[in-house]
Amino acid sequence: MKIALISDIHSNIEALTTALDHIDSLGVDQIFCLGDIVGYGADPNPCCELIRERCDITLMGNHDAAVIGQMNTDYYYDAAREAITWTRQVMSPENFQWLYSLPYSHVISNAAFFHSAPLRPSGFYYVVETKDAQAHTPIFDRLRPWNFVGHSHLTQCFLLTDRRAKDVTGKKLKVKDGQKLIINVGSVGQPRDRDARLCFGIFDSEAETFEYIRLPYDIASTAKKITDAGLDSKFAKRLFIGH
Repeated sequence: MKIALISDIHSNIEALTTALDHIDSLGVDQIFCLGDIVGYGADPNPCCELIRERCDITLMGNHDAAVIGQMNTDYYYDAAREAITWTRQVMSPENFQWLYSLPYSHVISNAAFFHSAPLRPSGFYYVVETKDAQAHTPIFDRLRPWNFVGHSHLTQCFLLTDRRAKDVTGKKLKVKDGQKLIINVGSVGQPRDRDARLCFGIFDSEAETFEYIRLPYDIASTAKKITDAGLDSKFAKRLFIGH
């Protein structure tokens, strides 16, 4: 089965529609969204509606949880908290209720999907350093061979055994016996790996392969909507530099 993995849309409808249009050309079997549909951007309702229509599985992200009141907003810095409040005010009741219904994880035969660290999906911990991946060795037996996350907006990959973890970002990904992978699929709506192009991944569960897809999109339109909505201009500026 060929699965498109999108994550961290952050109310960026231009990036989302560009990604989905390209996904349509790839002949995928399913589309999974790993969370954070809302937050930062100016189009939460259109993004929710499109994800509801197009995705086979959608998970709860931390911004989604914050908007519906399932996560304490004290966790966020001022501008992000203001964006959460703004999003909460403009969300339709239908989309709000849908966000509230989202699960924290999803599992298939050889892969598992999360927004954040598999160690505790509802805790929204990051996997950005080798030590973060290393923290999963005590639950090694509970992990699938392939484990996909979002949350950090980065494109990082870690190879695990039951004793250690190793950063294998940029290398060919293959799982041997006694090994497992944690892979961040990147961000559609707000990349932070110093590449402004939107990012998502394609996982072939039968061939056991994964690849990143990067595409340009209309950043200027997205940025203008953010500033026009009165949201912090940093959310617009960072889109141009991917950081």
